[in-house]
Amino acid sequence: MTARWATAALALGAVLAGCAHLPPNSDERTYAERRDYLAGLDGWDLRGRIAIRNGDEAFQGRFVWAQRPDGLALTVRSPLGTNVLRISGPPQQLKLEARGETRDLEDPEPQLSELVGWWLPVTSFRSWLLGIPDPAYDASERIGGDGVLDSLQQRLWNLSYSSYQLTAGVLVPRRIDLKHAQLDLRVIVDSWSPTP
Repeated sequence: MTARWATAALALGAVLAGCAHLPPNSDERTYAERRDYLAGLDGWDLRGRIAIRNGDEAFQGRFVWAQRPDGLALTVRSPLGTNVLRISGPPQQLKLEARGETRDLEDPEPQLSELVGWWLPVTSFRSWLLGIPDPAYDASERIGGDGVLDSLQQRLWNLSYSSYQLTAGVLVPRRIDLKHAQLDLRVIVDSWSPTP
């Protein structure tokens, strides 16, 4: 009887050890495979929550990001559901709608950064929200033992990816903490899906 229990325990240990290398909800891709797949997507939709703290100022809200081959559409809403701002268009020429006004941004990143009061590399957010670096800029990456991006330093921002979720057969970030100077930005992704 004791020998049977020992054999069963060893067999169970071997099975569990064989599964231990896969994180919960694994998509069974390497980081490079996942990065290439996500970077190659023409479009996706994301819904989430955002919290911003910049010194004594703070904001919480919800956002929807629709990425398409020809541009993006980002809507940020207050906790009560009213639109705070909307950004849309191709990366080189975005349109900003806020407080009942519309502005065309011919040089989007510096103009948008000036309007919000802090450096906002909006073109890189497309990649960062997917858990990959922006391929157009140098980056320092740290990949975790489970094959996902743990942290990223790029464009004067520090990003920490503390959790992921398996959605549409691929691991994408669930929580991202972003920091630049005195600015702390937290993103929680509630849903993500690639577009056909």
